[in-house]
Amino acid sequence: MAVNRDTNAYTVTRNGKYSLHTNVKFLQLNLQHSRIATDNLTKLIAEHGTDILLLQEPYTIKNKIAGISRRHKIFTHGAHRTRAAIVVTNNQIDTLLLTQLSDSDTVVLEITLDNAKIIIASMYFDINQQTADDMLKIEAILQHAKGAGIILAMDSNSRSAAWHDTQTNARGRILEDFLTSNYLYTLNEDCDYPTFSGARGRSNIDLSIINTQLLRTVHGWEIWDQDSCSDHNIIRFTIGHHCHYNTTPCTQEPRYIVERLNINKFHKKLTRLLTARASKTHTQVDTGDLDNTLAKTVMSQDDIEKTVDKFYEDLTTACNESFRTQLAHKTAMTNRSVPW
Repeated sequence: MAVNRDTNAYTVTRNGKYSLHTNVKFLQLNLQHSRIATDNLTKLIAEHGTDILLLQEPYTIKNKIAGISRRHKIFTHGAHRTRAAIVVTNNQIDTLLLTQLSDSDTVVLEITLDNAKIIIASMYFDINQQTADDMLKIEAILQHAKGAGIILAMDSNSRSAAWHDTQTNARGRILEDFLTSNYLYTLNEDCDYPTFSGARGRSNIDLSIINTQLLRTVHGWEIWDQDSCSDHNIIRFTIGHHCHYNTTPCTQEPRYIVERLNINKFHKKLTRLLTARASKTHTQVDTGDLDNTLAKTVMSQDDIEKTVDKFYEDLTTACNESFRTQLAHKTAMTNRSVPW
């Protein structure tokens, strides 16, 4: 697939968003340093097509990626055993390896699509190392991005019900809190397949994470039903296809100081607002069954984006009336990276 290089390939809107017109297919997988899994992967991408591979524990020989065609752009970094790599199979995508953010377990790449800068990273979190060390790496990526879109593909070795695992461990709680406080979102959905299934059991430790800027740009996340020849399953997702991309850094939005005493107040206000809105389209609304009522409302709407915007308005109102706010530090305009 060729990347559209037309200078009019994006649309700037009044609310600070622009639309990506290019579809780029991503594939994420931990290969467990297996040659068989690597051979299987190259066969799958040849048959089904992909643009960017986000790999953990790739197959290597003398610490160099092996088994993947040299026609592709292969990115690794660091002198120790390689446990993260990014492979760009579409050679028309502009790429830049950010060496200052990369090491043997983390590879960070800057790509340009339709004049939009996006930061992508493949990360491996060693279960024997402190989770805090990995959080520092993500913080450095966030600071460098300065409002650009971010995609993080990781083997987190962390479990949490927040990404549909059956349990939450200490590592998962730390990572979950970090993602929430930094406005990062997991794409993982509740699927029939776990991301990992092996002798040690089943879990969802492989995560696909994005920031606010890409919320409406990434779509089609799934755990592929193709055999990976690894204990980890293949994850696929796509960015682009005329989806909105927010160029305004999320750090300019208010941060809410959430206190236990105000949680109940917030819950009551949000329930009241949602019930009032649902009453406009339903003759009778039972607050005890509000979730089902809202689900029916969404399913009956032709414009899902409009429905989401209305929910966001109610959510913001409930937060403003329940919690104290503090404005996050704003990035100076002279330091912002913009797509034009």
